[in-house]
Amino acid sequence: MLNEKEINRLRENAKVHKEVFDEIRKRVKNGTKATEINALCHEIAKKHNVVCGFKGVYGFPDNICVSVNDVVVHGRAREDLVLKDGDLVTFDFWIRDKKYWVNTDAAISMVVGWDDKNPTAAKMIEVNKKALYAGIAKARAGNRVGDISAAIQAEIVSGWFHVVRDLTGHGIGKNLHEKPYVYNYGNPGSGPVLKAGMTLAIEPILGETSGKIVDEWDWEIYIEDGSLGCQYEHTILITEGEAEIII
Repeated sequence: MLNEKEINRLRENAKVHKEVFDEIRKRVKNGTKATEINALCHEIAKKHNVVCGFKGVYGFPDNICVSVNDVVVHGRAREDLVLKDGDLVTFDFWIRDKKYWVNTDAAISMVVGWDDKNPTAAKMIEVNKKALYAGIAKARAGNRVGDISAAIQAEIVSGWFHVVRDLTGHGIGKNLHEKPYVYNYGNPGSGPVLKAGMTLAIEPILGETSGKIVDEWDWEIYIEDGSLGCQYEHTILITEGEAEIII
């Protein structure tokens, strides 16, 4: 677990995260290029002297993951990727600071243009958020990881969407991916006990008509049947009461 100075650094990282997401929400429209968003992340990170964590990790070439429609995670900010009205886009961004080398990880999804450009995508995002906050509500000291997982699963299923079972949330701190893994399905009362001071990245990941995925090439993971995929994510701190949402 992180010490208090490191946790405070997470909170500082979160301010940079928020700036990135605020700017993305302002700028994304029909015709926005993924490379513009990739460059934006670099500029903001450089201004605040932090690192775009995805860049270079395991050879990943971009500053941010830009996942469009059936690309559910790890979407590339490609030169030829131009966003258009109605696209469901997930922006997954990871920050590492240069002093304590601690990590924050968060993702947002949005419909390019107004939600009415793609009502199914808008509903998926709504269900994804409900699942995320249902999981966070169970994330408190004394509960178990399975309590988070079961709450997430219940919201996704009740929304008539599908859990992507092969992709999970995770512990986060000095490394991006740490134990425990936070599955988006499971049974209440199962899994490791949550303790105050733990930091987790909770990220419901769902598919429109299938939860099965395929890793075709070059990082991008797709919903197997070509339907929509969606992700939302927060980094949180476990406390004795309600979890603190870092970002």
